[in-house]
Amino acid sequence: MSKPASTDYLAVLNDYPVRYLEAWSQRDINVALAVISPNVHWSDPSLPEPITDHEGARNFFLSSWQGFPDLAFEPVGSPIVDPARKLVVHEWRMTGTHTGDGFPPGVPATGKAFDVPGADVFEVDETGRAVSIRAYWDVATLMKQLGLV
Repeated sequence: MSKPASTDYLAVLNDYPVRYLEAWSQRDINVALAVISPNVHWSDPSLPEPITDHEGARNFFLSSWQGFPDLAFEPVGSPIVDPARKLVVHEWRMTGTHTGDGFPPGVPATGKAFDVPGADVFEVDETGRAVSIRAYWDVATLMKQLGLV
């Protein structure tokens, strides 16, 4: 039998998704990297392979912000927390306009706006950083809204 999670750690888990989504919505790479463990396993359907370190996370944040300068995430509802497994799940809406080149790689800006729902599953350590992120959203929906399919 595992011991109950502390009240402080429950707060860390409950607060994590909003911190993560806010990190995406602002444009300070140091703030964004502060919510990610240096050794992370981050899978996202838009990536060819998982991100495993801060360098990969840095590249993902910067290329996303370059391709979608107004990229923003909005939390939907409340997080679902499993303290025994150090997990938290949260649904979100991702919005923005494809006005920059660079993401997706090799695709010129379309100038089109998008609004895509999704969810993330986070494993969060006691310091409040994600050691694992599993993103679930439909890349085909994004590509269709951008006029790329």
